[in-house]
Amino acid sequence: MPADRILERDYEVASRLDQLGLSASELISVVQQAVAAKANFVLNHPLNAAGQLSYIYGTGAVREVLRLKGWQIDRTDNIEATYNPETGMKIVFQNADSACDDGRDPKAISDKGPAASRAVDGGQMFLFPEYAEEEREALRRKNAALWYLFVYINGDDVRAELSFPKRIEDGQFKGFNERIYIIRRGEWASMIPGVAVGEGPAQDFEINVTRRT
Repeated sequence: MPADRILERDYEVASRLDQLGLSASELISVVQQAVAAKANFVLNHPLNAAGQLSYIYGTGAVREVLRLKGWQIDRTDNIEATYNPETGMKIVFQNADSACDDGRDPKAISDKGPAASRAVDGGQMFLFPEYAEEEREALRRKNAALWYLFVYINGDDVRAELSFPKRIEDGQFKGFNERIYIIRRGEWASMIPGVAVGEGPAQDFEINVTRRT
């Protein structure tokens, strides 16, 4: 099912993220930390450790970036999210089996539970402010618009999108109100530091989080 709105051009992505109080560079830095964490997986770790490391450090990176701007840690219904009290928006880090593919909605690596389903359903009410105003303050945090930062990591193929699902059925997302492409296919190589031939691994470097044009 195609999303109601897909944003992939740099200028429209930047404009929409700015409306949400975000930037592409912030989200790219989150992805970089998640990728680095997943790369720390070794054979002696549990089989699911790579995904867990990515999720743990990805979630932490979202908070590290956004709490500096007034966002808050949120664990309503045991969902680890980052919440903006000014806009009523939450972001959840999500490992996914794909991202930035027009013909395919991102799918969570692990099925989503009933709490996530309720949270996604509750967040739809803020699409219609005329219905939300009466109870907005009391329900604002519980029924915040729940966005997911979907991150797909498969070797050198890394993609990411920030998307607002419509609902969850049978443990998976079913339809999206909006999908914002952050890292598209083929862009990852331009977003990681390079190592010159003959040099050892880079130790100290400044991460370049500018998008390729």
